[in-house]
Amino acid sequence: MRRVFLSCFLLSAVAFAMPAKAAPKVTSKTTTFPISGASGGALLQELERRGPKQGFTSRAIAQTRYTMNTEADWSHADGVCAVTKPKIRLDITYIYPRIEGTASSAMKLRWAAFMSGIRKHEEIHGSIAREMASEAHRAVAALQVRDGSSCARLKAEMKRVVAAIVARHETRQRQFDAAEHRGGGNIDGLVRRLVKQ
Repeated sequence: MRRVFLSCFLLSAVAFAMPAKAAPKVTSKTTTFPISGASGGALLQELERRGPKQGFTSRAIAQTRYTMNTEADWSHADGVCAVTKPKIRLDITYIYPRIEGTASSAMKLRWAAFMSGIRKHEEIHGSIAREMASEAHRAVAALQVRDGSSCARLKAEMKRVVAAIVARHETRQRQFDAAEHRGGGNIDGLVRRLVKQ
């Protein structure tokens, strides 16, 4: 599962041109929450009770949360406003369950295999978010608009372009989740293997 928290669009003006070579700044961290249980079924019940919230009533096994902040410096010359330095920051947080208490060796092995698959799933969400930030960086870096010195049209165009990129990648995230969570899909298979007797 993935959850987007914020897209923030800000601009600051500079009166001189700067090369736009830097890549997006990306940070990532991992947090965990404890669950316990002697069987796969008991662990799933714990996940349903203690997993990260997904919407108002449901909970997820694990979650990828990210925030993308979009800023830029720009210049105005000869009636043209141009971005001189995009500043894209993507912060990713992975949230995973952590098993506590006693469990059999066989259960621990099943749990390790389950979590390996869950981590791969969440890391793909993170990769899609990174691709979103890179595309936003490239698009913002290329922006220039014939405009007044306040660069109001440039600001509006940046918001429009970034919003379109975010929407496109959010569609990719939803499509990935739909394929992974369908009956017979990857997540369904991981859960079935976890609870097998």
